[in-house]
Amino acid sequence: MRAGLLNAVVFGAYAVTGWLGLRFPYYGEQVTLVWAPAAIALAAVVLAGPIVVPGIGLAAFAVNFFVAPSRPALAATIAVGNTLGPAIAGLLLVRVHALRPQLDRVRDALAYLGVGVLGTSAITATVGSLSLYAFGDTPRSDLSMAWAVWVGGDAAGLLIVGPLVLTWLSRPDPILARPITVAEKTAMVLVVAVFTMISLTYGERAPSLPYGFGLICFWILSRVGPSGGALALAAVTISMVIGTALGIGPFVVQSPQAGMLSLWLFVAAVGPLSVTVSAVVAERDRALHHQRRLLAELDHRVKNTLATVVALAERSGDGAAGIDDYRERFVGRMRGIARTHEGMARSDWSAMNVAGVVAMTLAPFDGDGPRHLLASGDAASLAAREIGPLTMVLHELATNAVKYGAWSSPEGRVAVKWERSAAGDALCFTWQESGGPQVNAKPPRGYGLGLIEGLVVQELGGRAELDFAATGLVYRFEIPLS
Repeated sequence: MRAGLLNAVVFGAYAVTGWLGLRFPYYGEQVTLVWAPAAIALAAVVLAGPIVVPGIGLAAFAVNFFVAPSRPALAATIAVGNTLGPAIAGLLLVRVHALRPQLDRVRDALAYLGVGVLGTSAITATVGSLSLYAFGDTPRSDLSMAWAVWVGGDAAGLLIVGPLVLTWLSRPDPILARPITVAEKTAMVLVVAVFTMISLTYGERAPSLPYGFGLICFWILSRVGPSGGALALAAVTISMVIGTALGIGPFVVQSPQAGMLSLWLFVAAVGPLSVTVSAVVAERDRALHHQRRLLAELDHRVKNTLATVVALAERSGDGAAGIDDYRERFVGRMRGIARTHEGMARSDWSAMNVAGVVAMTLAPFDGDGPRHLLASGDAASLAAREIGPLTMVLHELATNAVKYGAWSSPEGRVAVKWERSAAGDALCFTWQESGGPQVNAKPPRGYGLGLIEGLVVQELGGRAELDFAATGLVYRFEIPLS
């Protein structure tokens, strides 16, 4: 059902634009300087895939058969080229280049101009001109001219209609969305309309007047983006095509054919520039957006880090025996934060595997004795925002183990294990100490214990269980995986 509907839509759009294009032939009956169906076909393949190729082929045959109903073989041969060109170019753009149909990247704009415009035009023109020569419609002396005109007509259609269809039928990048008022939209429409009317009315006296559209197009591109620029370009050029066909405007010279050729030169100059500049503007806007986001994230992280430093400075003195004890606690915690930042910087502030986080945090506490630290667990990764709280938890546990727990004794051991939950949506940690001093009772609640529980519950959104067993501390906590 979907395939049939898509092919019907493509067939209708191709047939209507093809019939209109052949109302103004430049060479023979099949060659025109503005061939919009090539753009319709290429855009259909890019947006929908090869499923629309049958609709393109049938429409190409129907249009050419309508021009020469007594010569179906010629119509079929030309239809083969008109189908192969956009089909091959479209598949190359999507499957090899991974084209974004929004044309909001410079690499996509250049690929569309190179593969889409030139590639499609070269294939259709080669098959079409050779078909005209093979069936006797074009003498050998005119073969090169027929090929060049065919390339120009398809390229003009691809430059005028292609970006319009692709940008308006694809989902725009929300990053590039800009608030624009109705008044500004109205002003753009009025400026384009007035410019077009002036160009058509006084263009014969100033043939270079249409090239001033570049300034208007740049304004629209900078405010609306590629879709707005494509619409403005299509509006102006289609108006110029109609005006030239009616004998008015800046491109009317000695003959309608010469006027259409001048119009094609205008499209060849303005079209690629519009597509490329729109991509440059879009990439600039995207880069500015990322820069603002990075600055905001940096500001947030710096504030959080400073708040953490202040909290550690204020609370590290709780229960401290003296200034040296306070200094040792504060400096140790700050070094833990520094190691976290260093590790996250090495990972480009992206996700890190749990084994790396544990090793990075506990390496300074691991003694030289055998099996002083045992760390093992399932393969899992943590998001950047989860790494800092986890390292603080491990650092506090390790510090307590050095002062009061297993690592305060030469025979002390610490085993750190982690595994995924049965549902796979959480990571369960177990910190188990052994070989240290015997634990007789639960110690009084201090800042370190409160920090550990607060980080797990509030920062990581998990849950924790602390067991002061006689053989050593056992701390189990679970954090959800992003």
